[in-house]
Amino acid sequence: KLMTALLAIERGDVDDVVTVTRRAAGVGESTIFLRPGERIALGDLIRGALIQSANDAAAAIAVHIGKGSVTRFVALMNARARQLGLTDTHFVNPDGLDAPGHVSSARDVTKLARVAMNKPFIRSTVRLVETTAAGRQLRTWNDLLSTFPSLIGVKTGHTNDAGWSQVAAARGSGVTIYATLLGGETRAGRNA
Repeated sequence: KLMTALLAIERGDVDDVVTVTRRAAGVGESTIFLRPGERIALGDLIRGALIQSANDAAAAIAVHIGKGSVTRFVALMNARARQLGLTDTHFVNPDGLDAPGHVSSARDVTKLARVAMNKPFIRSTVRLVETTAAGRQLRTWNDLLSTFPSLIGVKTGHTNDAGWSQVAAARGSGVTIYATLLGGETRAGRNA
């Protein structure tokens, strides 16, 4: 979802109005309950994807930026990964759900997070514990935002195959440190 958000910022405008497709609204697991035909600002979709890890929001972003095609958007994701030198990364979908061939490494996730954090909209979004977007209350899955005082973001994730994962950025004394954990066995273990 970090790459999805990065491409949305680089190729769209947060004020763009996106019409949610039936396919995007139908993506399950973590969602913000988008409805087919609903019109929503791109910025609100980015917030949904980053704060609440909403898969339907990521799919709606992909359809919009991919000009109607998730496949086209995924190709853009992989092209941007190559530009960034993410040599251990290959995307298959915009939401990070388990799929054959959808892979990354801790090094690549860290590098992507550093690039994403250079975008003010992303940087200000990933530090939020909760907010309202498109009339929906969003709450982060990033437990460390409430328990680790120096944390400034960035993104957690969990799937059955990938386990409990997180890339985190903490700032203190003028230095920002990134740490990435992939494949944690439990949410509590990832947080520890």
